[in-house]
Amino acid sequence: MSWMKTGEALMKVPSLCLQGKVSFDFDGIPLTAKGLSFKKRLNLVKVGIDKIFRSNVESGLPPLLQMELTNICNLHCPLCPTGSNSLKRPKGFMSEETFLKMLNELDQVLIGIYLFCFGEPFLNKNITKMIAACTARNIISLTSTNGNCIQTLDEAVMIVEAGLTALIIAIDGSTQEIYQSYRRGGDLEKVKRCASLIEEAKSRCKSKTPYTVIRSVVTSDNVDDLPEIEKLATGLGVNMFSYKSLGCLVKGEKFNEYEPAKKSMRRFDYSGSSTDRNKLTECIFPFRQPIIFWDGTVVGCEYDHNLDYAFGKIGEKSFADMWNSPRAVELRKNIHSKHSRAGFCSQCPYEGRSREGTALYCKELNSIEK
Repeated sequence: MSWMKTGEALMKVPSLCLQGKVSFDFDGIPLTAKGLSFKKRLNLVKVGIDKIFRSNVESGLPPLLQMELTNICNLHCPLCPTGSNSLKRPKGFMSEETFLKMLNELDQVLIGIYLFCFGEPFLNKNITKMIAACTARNIISLTSTNGNCIQTLDEAVMIVEAGLTALIIAIDGSTQEIYQSYRRGGDLEKVKRCASLIEEAKSRCKSKTPYTVIRSVVTSDNVDDLPEIEKLATGLGVNMFSYKSLGCLVKGEKFNEYEPAKKSMRRFDYSGSSTDRNKLTECIFPFRQPIIFWDGTVVGCEYDHNLDYAFGKIGEKSFADMWNSPRAVELRKNIHSKHSRAGFCSQCPYEGRSREGTALYCKELNSIEK
């Protein structure tokens, strides 16, 4: 939703104002927020006005958040800041207390929370409580997993009963050999079991959610295996199969090693050996979708690993104050100016793209309406 163009957003205003409903997608995954309160509707209108006028001081609060439940992972993916051990921030888990402090401040305006960042969310033992807290406040919850943690039906039932809206399960190969070329330390059979257990739990609980997506990151190793992964996803009974372009840690030889040769499967346009840096339509994160790291630090970009533009910390000041703090306003001004860009912008996986989104292919296999 945050990437929505102005014209597309305006078309959704009647449904938002009259029905308290807005439909959008996250990387091609369909999401619908329903029964929105007057405060949530009003905040979305404010956010839309801020977008139109390219405000640096925001009158609305963010309708979406990305929460880092942990920056620890059980795998060692070579292009992930955590998996490659290049992430230098302290490691830890978000506490339930920090999560609820944030939620209690923003539940009147939030319509969705993405519960993942640089780590495996299901390593955080409080994740089902956090999902349930979102559900109780009519807030959409979406998370992404490598699928190696959820291995019992009881665990799967807890996730379904908590009310998770959507779940992305990463499978980057139809065989263990192809899969582990990127998901190092992962077990494909465990991931398949995770997907099957979630579907079984949905059936047992008579629930249509979470909307399940088998998602592949396209690399040079699995680009020819994508049809087989789709067959695997179909057999697992999930709602969607999708694959996205490679775009993490884009600087360095390792990225070149894993990036597929097919131009249609790449995220970026190239001219010779250098990236043809197409200008990003608009950076959305410090304007409408900030990130909260596991220790409660609020930032405008997940790549601000050194906290150069930290807005503040949950519990130390109100979110409203952090949202328009001097550092937040300065970051927005720099992004709008396009001349004095923050250093972490050089790692931006959204600038220089050859297409609008990062998802290259999305195919719905089983609609939740069926």
